[in-house]
Amino acid sequence: MVTIARLYPGPSGFRDYVRRIERRAAELLRAALEALYRFDGAYREAHHMRELDDAALTDIGLTRQQVNRAADRMLWRV
Repeated sequence: MVTIARLYPGPSGFRDYVRRIERRAAELLRAALEALYRFDGAYREAHHMRELDDAALTDIGLTRQQVNRAADRMLWRV
């Protein structure tokens, strides 16, 4: 893997600093991808709930209004 520290060798303090920045960038990217994954899961779940017909909702004991409210909340609580 090509890293900044390998491309620009310098004092060891600089290399350590660059490695910390690279690690932090990787952590931020991982956190962003995890958030997108959670949002996508919530979106899909809300979409599937909204696609249920009234008979299916009656079977599980929910009303259309409850499903719509829950689906809207789901997306913003991710």
